[in-house]
Amino acid sequence: MEDASVDRIQSLQQSIPEWVHIGLRLVLVALVAKPALSKFVTHENSVSFFDAVGIPAPQLMVIIAGIIEVGAVFLLLAGVGKRLAAVSLIPVMLVAILYVGPDWKNLSVLFGALAFLVLKTDVGAVWQPADRLLG
Repeated sequence: MEDASVDRIQSLQQSIPEWVHIGLRLVLVALVAKPALSKFVTHENSVSFFDAVGIPAPQLMVIIAGIIEVGAVFLLLAGVGKRLAAVSLIPVMLVAILYVGPDWKNLSVLFGALAFLVLKTDVGAVWQPADRLLG
């Protein structure tokens, strides 16, 4: 019984077109890049915001969240370490939801990151269309 369920899940994972994976990566980058960079560009404003919503050690947490988010953006843009990027974004979004409240952006990033953990992707398949275009 369990083998049949696993087979169905693996079949579903393999039937998802590659453009879905690429699109999901780009959407996550678009949603995370600006807040990630703003933690460094407007550092004091970010610290003030973290302090206002009650996040402990706001100075340190802004830096930690910024590094995690910027790292995730680079991994997603490069197309490598997508699962690592997804796993790192999940706790950041959970903290955002707990302290700031759920909104469409942090829920979208959370569910998008969770989708990467469920979807099976082949890194080589991502670059095959580019290799065909480049000759």
